[in-house]
Amino acid sequence: SVLRLGVGQRIVLLDGRGTRALGEIMEAGKRGCSVHIIQRSHHAPERTARIHLAVGPTKQMDRFEWFVEKAVEIGIDRITPLLTERTERDKLRVDRLERVAVAAVKQSQRAWLPRTDMLTPLKDLLGEELPEQRYFGRCEGERLPLVSRYRPHADVLMIIGPEGDLSQREAEELSRHRFEAVSLGEARLRTETAALAVCTWFSLAQQQ
Repeated sequence: SVLRLGVGQRIVLLDGRGTRALGEIMEAGKRGCSVHIIQRSHHAPERTARIHLAVGPTKQMDRFEWFVEKAVEIGIDRITPLLTERTERDKLRVDRLERVAVAAVKQSQRAWLPRTDMLTPLKDLLGEELPEQRYFGRCEGERLPLVSRYRPHADVLMIIGPEGDLSQREAEELSRHRFEAVSLGEARLRTETAALAVCTWFSLAQQQ
């Protein structure tokens, strides 16, 4: 209804799993519409190496939703809202984040919808099967520049802590799980800014 589309007009349909279809509207009404599929095509995943970001939700939810929207537009495979010792938000409406992601997929005309997880405790994430390439952002202590460590042709998991950063205990636990502490530069970035900078760097590096 927003686009004022009517019978006979054509639209593009996506399923978020690589299928894109061209359809023609056959019926349109307040309760719904029916579409005739003219042609259908399947698109392979956009990246040969998966990009997974686990990020501590911000206190102001609109800032985290902004990150989700922009990360999906830029290119990402999985987003995990991460529950840590200093995370200021212990409840999350994943359905809302999924709607933001779907809108971003449509806007960017991508064929694949990234996976959006429930709010996940750090220990649960560490219990999963993890990729060989693992990093976590660190504001203090010994760390290496991310741009010198990232390998574009390998799956990656990057952890960005909450606004108060990861605790020392969590940093040590990540190191025991073979995560490398990395830096994004000298400036201290907001959580959502750091996460989006990482996503952008990963995505662009894979296109070189």
